[in-house]
Amino acid sequence: MEMILEQAGIPLLLFVICMYYGIRLLVLKDISAIRPKEKPPVREEEGYVKAAGILILFYGAATLAMAVLIFVNIYAAFAEIAVCTVLMGAAWKRIADRYGA
Repeated sequence: MEMILEQAGIPLLLFVICMYYGIRLLVLKDISAIRPKEKPPVREEEGYVKAAGILILFYGAATLAMAVLIFVNIYAAFAEIAVCTVLMGAAWKRIADRYGA
């Protein structure tokens, strides 16, 4: 157990954080969890919450996959999380453009 936490502790922690915020967005529809109050409101809050929540859950699943890949091949784990980070950035930009965030 100690070896698992040493090698995959940070990806597992990031997985838990992503799951918390993703579920908080999808279930509680709490937009203030990821968006400061001083920013202007989004155009369609329901769509924004759903899209952002799903995207955060996707990134959480990617970090869990990275945690598993660390034990198989460290380079594959790095490549997987790098690709997922780029995809998440592009998707987040699309969400921001679509909902005016």
